[in-house]
Amino acid sequence: MRIEKIEKMKFKKNMFKVFFENNESLAIFADSIVKFGIRTGINISENDYKQLASYDKLKRATSDALGLVSKRSYSAKSLYAKLIQKGYDSENAIKAVRKLKELNYINDKKFAKICADYLSQKGKGEFAIRAELEEQGIEESLINEALEIIKTNIEPYEQIIKILKTKFEKFSGKDKNEARRIASFLLRRGFSYQDIAKAFRARSL
Repeated sequence: MRIEKIEKMKFKKNMFKVFFENNESLAIFADSIVKFGIRTGINISENDYKQLASYDKLKRATSDALGLVSKRSYSAKSLYAKLIQKGYDSENAIKAVRKLKELNYINDKKFAKICADYLSQKGKGEFAIRAELEEQGIEESLINEALEIIKTNIEPYEQIIKILKTKFEKFSGKDKNEARRIASFLLRRGFSYQDIAKAFRARSL
């Protein structure tokens, strides 16, 4: 396959478009040109073409992954899912995630702590936080560790009391219908019956 022309792509930094004699074209990164010795007028084999395309797909997946984690935190599982959603195949998505792990751009332990703290601040209980972290593909040991850190800052029943003071400041615990309604609200938030009951007792004192 003869290379007819190489053009720098507008609006895409370090990207070039390579045109072949059979009217095929391939968008590649600048370092791919150096790595594969790409220049106008040379012929490359079908195998070299496949290797070039494969190498560049991984470079593109890794570049997109870096762009994603620069904007927000991701777990390994959620980043993989995002890359698949963007159209990358499973192999390149896995390799890109692995590369970012090596560079410590994604760290499930750190992600679990940040996510758990954020959800706790939003008034979510242990069960809701655990469910969210499981959905993000976080290991159970890391989930337990993140939850323990939260408990050292504030006990679940104390968090419930804080919510009661903010959202239900007139609640005294004497109206059973109101108590059931608020308890249902707190259960949906991921708090346990035991912690809700403990908070209610403390609130009624």
